[in-house]
Amino acid sequence: MKHFAMIVAAGLLAAPPVFSAKLTNRPIAVVNGETILLSDFQKNWDTFQEQQPEGPGAEKWTDEFKKEARQKLFDQMVDDKILQGEAKKKKIKVPQRDLENGILQVKTRFLPENGRRDLQIIIRRQMAAQGEKDESAPDLGAAWKELAVSNPAAAKEAEATFQKELKEEGLDIKKFTERIRDQLSVVQLTSEIVRQRVKPPTDEEVKNLFDRLTQQMAGKTPAGLTPEEAKDLESMAKYFSRQTGEQVHARHILLSLVDGKGQPSKWESASTSEKAAIRKKMEDIQKQVKKGANFAELAEKHSVDKGSAVNGGDLGFFGRGQMVPAFEKAAFSLAEGQVSEIVESPFGLHLIKVIEKKPASKLRLDQAENDLREYLFRSAQQKVFEEFVAGLRKSSDVKILVSSDELAGL
Repeated sequence: MKHFAMIVAAGLLAAPPVFSAKLTNRPIAVVNGETILLSDFQKNWDTFQEQQPEGPGAEKWTDEFKKEARQKLFDQMVDDKILQGEAKKKKIKVPQRDLENGILQVKTRFLPENGRRDLQIIIRRQMAAQGEKDESAPDLGAAWKELAVSNPAAAKEAEATFQKELKEEGLDIKKFTERIRDQLSVVQLTSEIVRQRVKPPTDEEVKNLFDRLTQQMAGKTPAGLTPEEAKDLESMAKYFSRQTGEQVHARHILLSLVDGKGQPSKWESASTSEKAAIRKKMEDIQKQVKKGANFAELAEKHSVDKGSAVNGGDLGFFGRGQMVPAFEKAAFSLAEGQVSEIVESPFGLHLIKVIEKKPASKLRLDQAENDLREYLFRSAQQKVFEEFVAGLRKSSDVKILVSSDELAGL
């Protein structure tokens, strides 16, 4: 789904890199006298690729998908230039705390894994202390200071890498801060415009969307939808079908190859002898389970899925379509309390124990209301945002120096 929040509310974490290439190579667009270089585009494209999810459900990188994605990225860069100019024209002021948080958000990208984990824990604790009704952003400055005390090595590493990047890009902290200020001024400008022009959806609008959703879930596509609306409704129907469909609460033990960081590696790359050795270990664990050993304790001790291992292999509830086929087939075929035979998936070998099962149920309005209201609100924000940018484009001097076909091959 296309959401305004993806463009604005996520702030710098969703913004193009602030470290842009310093090469003065080929211009591919000029926006109100501001040049967009091919090197800027290529660096943003590299970052876009790095941020794409992998695994089941991930986008397939066909030539058509890449061409469309590159064009959207280019259009976004043009829009960013237009918005930055409008923010300067309106003299948008960025609060100092927001600016400091923006700089720290960039620095967090250079934290080692243990530092990012520690910082997330600090922020979660900070937000819990604020209370659910407090919607203010976390105080990243205070969180960073706490991290510097609790994990000084991680904070120092991030700072050193950050300074190294500045130097390599020929930037000083003043120029870098101005780039952050420009990005944040766009976030603030668009937020103000949207806040002024968008009203929360009515109860009637929510009920109408719920009716269309239930039709879609029943296999009857409602008439009169735009292609974008139809795609969104299909995605929502799949989501709520999983929520109301049969659910399984299970634990598992995963054995597989692991990389240097102890994380599961590609099972397909294991040799025949490696797979045989891992299967032998799993068979030994299986024997212990059959003799009455505690499944959760075995998962905590042996499973290479560290995310669930710390909770005794607990995966929580999941519906159909959320797990790889082999795992799903085994889990849904088991009765409560039953343990599977050894199951092989692209991740390795599993033992699965079903804790609880929930039968399918009919979706109620109160179950979906908050999500539907949020979707309608975000969709309205997205529409207003696009109309605002389109209006600015008409009054801007935009020179595109590359064709779409050429852009796809760059």
